[in-house]
Amino acid sequence: MRAIELFCVVFWCLCASAWASTNREPCQSPSMTSGTLSVSSTGGHDIAEGHFNYNSTAKKLRFVENESHSHKSSHMDVLIHFEEGVLYEIDSKNESCKKQTLKYHRHPMDLPSDAHYESEAYLGSPSKSEQGLRVRTWNGKLPDLHANYTMLTTSCGCLTVSYCYHSEKTDLYFSFMNVETEVDDVHVFAPPAYCDGVALEDTPDDHSFFDLFHD
Repeated sequence: MRAIELFCVVFWCLCASAWASTNREPCQSPSMTSGTLSVSSTGGHDIAEGHFNYNSTAKKLRFVENESHSHKSSHMDVLIHFEEGVLYEIDSKNESCKKQTLKYHRHPMDLPSDAHYESEAYLGSPSKSEQGLRVRTWNGKLPDLHANYTMLTTSCGCLTVSYCYHSEKTDLYFSFMNVETEVDDVHVFAPPAYCDGVALEDTPDDHSFFDLFHD
């Protein structure tokens, strides 16, 4: 079992000295993570829920919305190559693909290097095994999007627990559950063959991952 809570418990001893340290520089997430991502508006409306796979080394992200959770006529399946600045919207049923530029690279799975450390605390109980999770709170600004964020990561492992995004256009809350430090199939980061030859649509410089989610 590799849920976020147990991840920190297993490595308790290894991280004890790190917790005692005064160093609070932004950390780096594991090279591979996967799990469930739930997105809602700060007003409490569910927007999307599905499975994500993230390669923090190659900067590639795949998110596939659960069809059973979606109340829309179609569900979201996106592949983003952040380093290349390309976003694929994939329709596996119809074997069609939309390809767009994505010049803005910030997203909730990655703690920015300029994030400001706010505090460290326990969610749940610090005195009973497996009944608490030690987290760090970070915040910062995304000037190009006219937005602010607050982010919780595990103190041990630097896994994203939650991310609150506030902009002039929208307020979003991202929750990460059942996170594992591996990806079952790395082929999820490769666009399907029917995306080959699809024209790349240009988008504004401020087009971002957050624009995928609308209340």
